[in-house]
Amino acid sequence: MRLGSLLFSMAAVGGIVIATQGCAILEGTDSTNEERLCVPGAYVFCRCADRTPGTKLCKEDAKSFDACTTNDRGECAGGEIDDPRTNEPIPPDQTPDPDDKDPPGTGNALDSCPGKSTAVQPGVDIKLEGDTTTATADRKGRQGACAVGAGAGDHIYRLIPSGSGSLDVKVQGSDGLDPVAYVRTTCEDEASQVSCGPQSANKVAQFKLNVTTGKEYYLVIDGASATAGKYVANLKLTTGSFCGDGKVDPNEACDDGNKVEDDGCSNDCKKVNGNPTSGGSCPGHPVHVWTGQTATGTGSTNSYGNAWNAPSQLCDVNGTNNFQDHVYEVTPHATGNLVVTISAPPVGTLPNLMLAARRTCTTATSATNNMCANNGSAGTGETMTFSVTKDTKVYVAVDGGGATNNKGDYSISFKLQ
Repeated sequence: MRLGSLLFSMAAVGGIVIATQGCAILEGTDSTNEERLCVPGAYVFCRCADRTPGTKLCKEDAKSFDACTTNDRGECAGGEIDDPRTNEPIPPDQTPDPDDKDPPGTGNALDSCPGKSTAVQPGVDIKLEGDTTTATADRKGRQGACAVGAGAGDHIYRLIPSGSGSLDVKVQGSDGLDPVAYVRTTCEDEASQVSCGPQSANKVAQFKLNVTTGKEYYLVIDGASATAGKYVANLKLTTGSFCGDGKVDPNEACDDGNKVEDDGCSNDCKKVNGNPTSGGSCPGHPVHVWTGQTATGTGSTNSYGNAWNAPSQLCDVNGTNNFQDHVYEVTPHATGNLVVTISAPPVGTLPNLMLAARRTCTTATSATNNMCANNGSAGTGETMTFSVTKDTKVYVAVDGGGATNNKGDYSISFKLQ
């Protein structure tokens, strides 16, 4: 199979990204990765002979690809042809525009959204050069240090990272440009700005930003106080884990891939605050517990239905209830005893609630010794302690206690002993 041109690094001459041809060796990598062409299991861009855009899958050897295909017709008729974008990573939730039959560079992609597509590979130095003198002044930074870009021409780069970690961005201005630089997660939305490099005395704008594989980021290079001119932007991605990358690291209680509060995981990944959709049914709202750490959170049963209509025989001798519940999927990262406690919420009093647990989320009879706490009345907290095995999930529900349909807000904690 002909692999086409490989995009390892990019340089911009007059704002146009240039792909390196052939089987080049990545800078900053060791000799064992010299022949690595792609990320196994990832899709990259390819161009069919009739100029229809398509995608191809990187094989496990990281050196070859499946055939180039399109969504509507399957494998390319006439095979694949070279294109400047060949082997550019394609985010998993996107497909090429079927009407995109012209190669990049034929128009001024830098001057409008979504910007110039720029692959960002771990450990590879990326250099982008351009001149904003004739660019349109249609964007500005969000209120704050980068808002001074209002009124200046700007360039946009659509960044596509193929690794998660810290991205260093440094923009040096010249010929009159006093640069500011900022990154958005939605190209046209000023409010989606997530990082900013303000103007400085030496005409350098720089910052670091955590990025995640599969997500797109839009780098805007702008001018402070309506200045315009040339720039050189240097980017480098260093891989590593962080809160918000969607992967739970040691001592994180959760990581839902964002930095939003009260959506089920706090922006420091330490608290399971909120009532996400997952809490309304099995397998439940994810919680991770580590030895010596206590995962805390606030929640409510108000917004959910009665997923556990038979919490367990340990909790309800009749085997059923009609009370709303909030279900948690708990992953213990060591063998020991899990201590779960509910108490009064930060504001208000605790309604009459109980705790129930199961070894299998959908099976009420999977409850074993001590997997219930239904001893107190309204205003009184509940605690249950039961054995768990490393990396074997258990399921905990905050449910209504007593003889009436009890529901409401609470605080909760999970501790592994």
